[in-house]
Parts: sequence; C-alpha cells; structure tokens
Amino acid sequence: MLSYFLEFSLAFILTISMLFPFLIFMKKIKVGQHIRPEGPNMHNYKEGTPTMAGAIFIPMAAIVALVFDRSTPMLILVTATMGFWVVGLADGLIQIKLHRAKGLTGIQKLSFQLLIAIIAYIFIQRVNPHLYTFIPFTGIKWNLGYLYPVLTIVFVAGMSNASNLTDGLDGLAGGTYLISSIGLLVFSIIEGLPLAMTITLIGVVLAFLFYNIKPAKIFMGDVGSLALGGYVGIIGMLYGYELWMMLLFPIFVIEALSVSMQVTSFKLFKKRIFKMSPIHHHFELSGYSELQVTIGFWISQAIFTFVLVGGILWILR
Repeated sequence: MLSYFLEFSLAFILTISMLFPFLIFMKKIKVGQHIRPEGPNMHNYKEGTPTMAGAIFIPMAAIVALVFDRSTPMLILVTATMGFWVVGLADGLIQIKLHRAKGLTGIQKLSFQLLIAIIAYIFIQRVNPHLYTFIPFTGIKWNLGYLYPVLTIVFVAGMSNASNLTDGLDGLAGGTYLISSIGLLVFSIIEGLPLAMTITLIGVVLAFLFYNIKPAKIFMGDVGSLALGGYVGIIGMLYGYELWMMLLFPIFVIEALSVSMQVTSFKLFKKRIFKMSPIHHHFELSGYSELQVTIGFWISQAIFTFVLVGGILWILR
C-alpha cells in the first residue's frame, strides 16, 4: 500500500513541478492553442493559450510506473501508451510549425492509431493469448473467434479518439478521466490487473488539472488526450475487458457516439441531431456555460462510477 502512495505522490509532485516552467516556456516562445473556426465562438478567447501539457505529464507517468513495475504487461501498457503519445506529439508539432488548428489529417492520425493497436495486439497475444471479451457482471467470456482482433483493434483506436474528442472544455477530459480512473483502479485491484500506470496517471492528471480547470492556463493537447484514451484501450485489449472499459469511461463513449451520430445523420439525411458535436458543444449552444457543462459531466461520471463500483462490490460480497 505504501508503494502505491509513493507512486501517486512522486507522479503528482514531479508533474506539478515541471508543468509550471513548461507553461512559462510555452508563453515565452509564444506557442499556444489554435482555435478551430468551426468551433463555438465563445471559445475564441482561448486562442494562444499554452498547450501540449501531455508532452510532460504522460512521460512522467510512464517513467514513474516503470520504476515500480517492469513486468511484461506493464512494458506493453507503457510502450503502447507512449506510441499514442508520439502520434499526439507529431500532431501538436505540426500545428505549431504551420500555425493552424489541425496537425495530422484525420486519416493519418487514425492510420497511426490502428498501427499502434495492431502492434500492441501482436505482443499481447504472446503474453495473454485470447479471442474473447468478458461480458460485464457475468464472468462470461464471449469468444469472438477471428472477429476479435478486428473489433479490439478498432476499440483501442476508438477509445484514443474518444478521449481526444472529450478534450474540448477547460477541465472536461482531465476531470472525467480522473473520476473514471478511480473506478478503473478499484476494478484493477479486484481483478488483479497491473496498477502502476493507472496510479501514476491519476497522479499526473490531478496535477495537470491544477493548471487546467477554468480558466485554463494550459491545455493537454492531442499528445495528452490520445495517450490517455489509448491507455484505456490497451488495458482493455490486454485482458479482454473492452466492454468493461466502455462502462468505466462512459463519457468518452458518449462523446464519440455523438460525433458518429451527427456525421451519419447529416450524410444520410442532411439533418443534424445536435446543435454541434461533440455533445458538450451542444449543451454550450443550448445556453449552458462552459463551467456548468464541465461540472455536469463530472457529476454524471461520478454517479456512474459510484453505481458501477457499488455494483461490482455488491456482486463480490
């Protein structure tokens, strides 16, 4: 138990200490967020706010995790997470270089995400060979046969993108991830999953939120959001807990579904379901303030996590 506290504390202290000089440096070289023109007008004031905090806090989580756990599963989790970090870093650097809101194209980004998921799957099958996913609350292993590799690879890329889509308001992605990851921590303890990276990510995201809650002094950028979602996807792939991860991180799933529904509806029927997607922008355009939307999502995630963890503990009693 003491080692867990040390992991969390070390990750938190290192990150909160390093983000401050990084924030000052980004301001000094005048590198900041470029607001997409298709986004809500009320976000225009954020133009120029320092970004790419994930360039600091994701490596911090990885390094501290490996200090405490260098087992093969942990090496896979850390390496794959850093793979998504590299994709996000490339995207951010292109944005900075070209002074625009978009870095990698959607196809480029998705291709790299799928490639990382495929490589991770190959190594995972050597460590924990399986073609099943667990059905939540039943203990049943749903054998999907040769369909499983396709579905789990898409799942991993999808979770990485879902996290990225959630990162649209001050504190939204970080806060919902933090609350969800507490549920993931409890689940991991019960199921005997590796804890080091989950604990260190809780520590670094908490430190990041110190600078990211409204008004945000810095954003995590794709380098942070792609890696956070990628980690969730990989830990699901590693043990066949894909459906469990979707239950533990429902806000990510809802945000991604809102975009899919919006795009599909518009392409097929030329009609929009939401005023704007992802869904957090719909609430903003419906008259809710950014802070109200963020806190509302936090509360919703907290209630869902409480009920989910309570259900797990009740079954085990």
